[in-house]
Amino acid sequence: MATDKAARQKPVREKPVREKPVREKTQHERADTETRPDLLGRIAAPLAAINRAPLTSYHVVMVVTALLTVIGLGMVLSSSNVLAFSGGGTPFDIFLRQALFVLIGWVGFVTALRVRIELVRAAAFPLLLVAIGLLVAVLIPGVGSEINGSKGWIDLGLFSIQPAEIAKFAFILWACSVVAKRMRTGYWLDLLFPAVVGYLVVAVLVVVAPDLGMATAVTIAFLCVLWFSGYPTRHFVWVIAVGVVVFGVLAVAFAYRFERIRTYLDTFRGDFSNPQGAAYQSYQGMLSLADGGLFGVGLGQSSAKWFYLPEATNDFIFAIIGEELGWFGAAVVVSLYLTLGWVGMRVALRSVDPFRRLLAGTVTATIVIQAFINIGYVVGLLPVTGLQLPLISNGGTSAVVTLTSLGLLANCARHEPEAISAILSSPSRRRRSWLALPDPRPYTPERPVPASATPGRSSAGTRRFGDPVTRPQPPRTAGPAPRDRSAGARRTAQPAPVPRPPRGAPRPPAYETMPIPAEAARDRRRGATAMTGRTARPVRGREAERRQPRRPAPDAGSRQSPGAGRPSPIHRGRER
Repeated sequence: MATDKAARQKPVREKPVREKPVREKTQHERADTETRPDLLGRIAAPLAAINRAPLTSYHVVMVVTALLTVIGLGMVLSSSNVLAFSGGGTPFDIFLRQALFVLIGWVGFVTALRVRIELVRAAAFPLLLVAIGLLVAVLIPGVGSEINGSKGWIDLGLFSIQPAEIAKFAFILWACSVVAKRMRTGYWLDLLFPAVVGYLVVAVLVVVAPDLGMATAVTIAFLCVLWFSGYPTRHFVWVIAVGVVVFGVLAVAFAYRFERIRTYLDTFRGDFSNPQGAAYQSYQGMLSLADGGLFGVGLGQSSAKWFYLPEATNDFIFAIIGEELGWFGAAVVVSLYLTLGWVGMRVALRSVDPFRRLLAGTVTATIVIQAFINIGYVVGLLPVTGLQLPLISNGGTSAVVTLTSLGLLANCARHEPEAISAILSSPSRRRRSWLALPDPRPYTPERPVPASATPGRSSAGTRRFGDPVTRPQPPRTAGPAPRDRSAGARRTAQPAPVPRPPRGAPRPPAYETMPIPAEAARDRRRGATAMTGRTARPVRGREAERRQPRRPAPDAGSRQSPGAGRPSPIHRGRER
């Protein structure tokens, strides 16, 4: 019964599931989907907009300088409190002295940002003479004080100054000033002299101190000046080769320097068989970096500063950064120096003034290369040279000089052509206060250096671009121009001037050229004459065209052929 009842039940009809019709995208939606940027495009679009902004270089220099200064003060406080307390004072003594120098350095930064570039160029040579005088005073017994085997400081009672840092800064200003006047020549002797004379004087006085690390910094500055001025590559390679040989001899001549080279080779191979010997400092620096890991042990929690790592506040402060802030903190510091290098090269490429271009490139490259040399010998990739980490290591003179140099870099950034236009056209320029920066001035080309008798020894003596248009030309005389053998200057071959024909004589054509036999024969075959010229069609072609019957003119009221001209609106109206 149950089976029959189940068989008699009507089957349940399942409702068909209606699929929702897929609405096609409109043309605007498709265009929006196609032009919508992906994730990488969304990230790159703001960066591209920032890069196109006219004052990007100036703002980036200010931000990077402020960040490096804050990080440097924090790390000096963290790494020097134990050393300062052990000396009988408070844990903040070294930090307060460094903060005072940083404050003086920011005063120099603002001064360099506001000063006119003409005043900087005028003060470059007197500043170099003062720096050379300080280098000589360091060598006088009783004036210079010796620290770590180098007699390179002058004790002024409350603090000490390092004349080598001042000499490096003064040499950069003077070398950029003298080389910028000779950049138009492209001659390697013009770019080398007299900049090499100033370099040799400063470098020899620094090496006599002895301070091979600062001599390396001065050499880097000199090479940067030559490179950014367009010095020929093959001569540049020779200069580097000679410098490497000289520094190799100086490194081998002293026992402690040779020991540093041998320690570097052992450290590079990972050989720490004698960790208590000459490799003690490098070994402790690597242990500090290894203890930090990814995130560090915490700010102020370093164990290497408890007299395990020598020079923890100066040369090896990057090891304390790696220990307390970890890999990420060290990566932030490296990224800031890379950003400084990028913006410095950006300023150098956009500058129109040759002096600003040289100054921006040299200051940036010197600071960034010095920073990576310091980081390189802390991680064991380079031998220990004693160069400080700019704006982070404990050093008063270095902080003042570096901040003043970055002030000049910010000054150059404000004088980019687009930055000048943006500043001068800004609406807020009318509401200026006495604290506002002065208006930037557009670049005005200066007069080149005087010409010399030897070709290529000055911008006017090379005759590379020809005589200026405004220069009065000497009157022409009949006959070839006499050849000047005494001056030694290069002169191109000039055609003899054509004498003026007498009055009444037939005048030749205004533009007369010497005929070429092959072209004259080809012109005769084509049927060219004195009247038709070289563009004449062949005679046979003209005769064949003349013999062809002429086509009748089309009727004005009839439909014209497709190749004919378009009928007027009146005719089209008649057809309709």
